[in-house]
Amino acid sequence: MSGLNREQPKADEKTTHRRCHCLIAHAQNENEKARAKEALDNALKTNDAHAVYIACLQLLAPCPARDGQETR
Repeated sequence: MSGLNREQPKADEKTTHRRCHCLIAHAQNENEKARAKEALDNALKTNDAHAVYIACLQLLAPCPARDGQETR
């Protein structure tokens, strides 16, 4: 699975806003979104239902850091 051996983001790839601290780390920039989409494509090819679920959560779920939501 491509998410297991992730490289650390370079200085220019880091986001300038708050980082996601959710249980499932959401994609915060285009590079992370592309990685999550690749993981989703791979999960669909290999019929890995759990990986499909995780990739969908990374891409679709609301995130306070990304969406500017207030947490309570």
